[in-house]
Amino acid sequence: MSNTSVEITAGLGGFLVLFGLMVVVWFLGRDMTRRLRRMRMAEDQRLETLRREQAGAQRPEDEDGPRT
Repeated sequence: MSNTSVEITAGLGGFLVLFGLMVVVWFLGRDMTRRLRRMRMAEDQRLETLRREQAGAQRPEDEDGPRT
């Protein structure tokens, strides 16, 4: 038996591939976070508009002015 140790590593190429994947995942996560934030803001605005429309429909005196 030989007593020589063979060390196999990924080396610089493996490091660069792993680093590149890490950067891609970071950018994808950042983009997804931004898109989710926009969707949440759009949904909040839509719900606020619905609330205002429903509040306006419940009080018809607002259109004609106050009734005395």
